[in-house]
This record gives sequence, structure tokens and C-alpha cells, in this order.
Amino acid sequence: MATDGIKRSKIELEYSLRSSPHILFQYISNPSGLQSWFADHVDIFGGVRYRFAWNDGTEYQAKIIKNVPNKYIKFAIEGSAEGEFLEFRIDQDAITGDVELLITEFVNEDEVEMAASIWDVAVENLCGIIGA
Repeated sequence: MATDGIKRSKIELEYSLRSSPHILFQYISNPSGLQSWFADHVDIFGGVRYRFAWNDGTEYQAKIIKNVPNKYIKFAIEGSAEGEFLEFRIDQDAITGDVELLITEFVNEDEVEMAASIWDVAVENLCGIIGA
């Protein structure tokens, strides 16, 4: 979320997973999949609007701005600065078949390390769920 006077940073994180792109995509694009590892509660409205909520009271709304099945999903977060987004991208190496989850988001400059740590834990939970 944008905050007046605080610099924002784009973070890009990359995680290797043992999963097929099809299975992984279900966990980054469907409310039930996202709820299993990303947020405590995920609701979808009208097929493109998502509500992400956590048990600590944090909540935000997002709209899908790009969705390519088995490749990536990109959300615009309501209240964020123009051009900011949250993206989950699946990349599969054509030669080795290795699958990577690439996560891009924007955070306050002083929260980059904390955000990366939170993503590390969330993706570790995702790996446990999908057996990766």
C-alpha cells in the first residue's frame, strides 16, 4: 500500500519448486489455493476482484489485471500507487524442466527485508502443501 512520503521499492523473489506449472497455477490464482498458503481468507467477486484478509486484521482488495493460465497472474492492489502490482509468475526451464515461482510486489523501502522473510515463510508453506 502506498504511504505518503515513504519511498517504495519493487522486490522480485525467485523460488525453485518441484511442481508442474498447472498444479502451481491453481495455488496462485484460485481463492482456495491462495487461502491455503498466502492469506487467511480469500474471496473473489465478479471473477476478477479478490479480497485478501489475514487474522491480524490486515485486509486489501485487488483486481486481476493480467491472467495467463499456467504462466502468471497479476493483481492491481486498491490504494497502491499507479504502476504498482503483485504478480505471481511461473517460469519453467525448457531444457531441465525446472519450475520457478517468481513473486513481484512493491513495499515500503524500509520493509524490504521483512517482506522477503514473510514471502520465504509463505512459499515454504506452499511447498509443504504441494509436496515440492
